[in-house]
Amino acid sequence: MIATAEEFLKRDESGVYNEVDITQAMIAFAKLHVKAALKKADNHAKMYNETVNIKDSILNAYPLTNIK
Repeated sequence: MIATAEEFLKRDESGVYNEVDITQAMIAFAKLHVKAALKKADNHAKMYNETVNIKDSILNAYPLTNIK
């Protein structure tokens, strides 16, 4: 399971963040979700044959509710 945004940010126990820290955390958090989404979409696409709309299958493979 991917960490929530709050969990991801709190991995730095100091609790002191500046603009650079937050920007780097946002980028790293986004990369985690993009990698997970691409992996899920790839697995999802491989499960179906031509009778299923692959584009819709891929676009719906990773729900936005996974990003918290």
